[in-house]
Amino acid sequence: MGSLLAAELLKTRKRWMPYVLFLVMLAGVSMLIWLGGYLEWRSQDELEFQAGALRTFAMPWSLQALLDSGQFWGAVLIGILTASVVATEHNWGTVRQALIRGQTRSQYLATKLAGLVIVSAAVLLAALSVGIGFSVLATDLAGRPITLDVPGGPSVPEVGLMILRAGFGILPYGLLAFFLTVVSRSTAVGAAGVLVYVIGEAITIAIFKDIGGLTGDSRSLFIGHNVNALVAANHIGFGDYTSLAFRERPPDASDLPDVNAAALVIAIYCVILLATTFAIFQRRDIRA
Repeated sequence: MGSLLAAELLKTRKRWMPYVLFLVMLAGVSMLIWLGGYLEWRSQDELEFQAGALRTFAMPWSLQALLDSGQFWGAVLIGILTASVVATEHNWGTVRQALIRGQTRSQYLATKLAGLVIVSAAVLLAALSVGIGFSVLATDLAGRPITLDVPGGPSVPEVGLMILRAGFGILPYGLLAFFLTVVSRSTAVGAAGVLVYVIGEAITIAIFKDIGGLTGDSRSLFIGHNVNALVAANHIGFGDYTSLAFRERPPDASDLPDVNAAALVIAIYCVILLATTFAIFQRRDIRA
């Protein structure tokens, strides 16, 4: 299994898609820290807007802005990467070749998924590291102390927990792309399906909130509403910040599920998507 995973990682590293997506992520963190944060802070005269811009680029508050935006667009970009990697194997005819050579279907799919998880985590963490580096530089340029010791600020272990929450919020969307692509064998279906679902879900959740009542309560059945609970748990202190996420950002977690319950719901979705994907792949005819 180790040699199969190593071969899978080698194949994925040689694709151009991970590097393109990494550059897109770099552009995103640059816009967030420098344009939405530091330059906005320098150009504003009103204290209220200055405070929001400061919380976007200055440490440690920038962590919440980076992880909020990174979770949302990371879900989309990882969905695109997943769809590209999985569908290309079908287009090249390498799926059948792998199975003929003795690799079981479960091994093939598990290796493919493990490789995607490792590469995706590496790309996301690399982009986050650059964003944190930008934040440290911008904080220094603003003459602010670089510290975690602020009201409501996280400890070093809590920073790790914040990153895990954001990463866990990306996982079900990556598995959704995995499911759609395995079923359709199409990059377009997998990538577009995740993009439409992420944006459509965010709009639906906002509409259901305005309707209220039982309809509003049904938001707890959506992946996105539970992901929002994880994102809200990363909030540092009080005050707003700029986010590139295309969704309504709650000021606090009072309108959201308990973070542990939300994690459980997300885990259930992940198990269902995984089980369904493996079950379909086990029974389908591989022609090429």
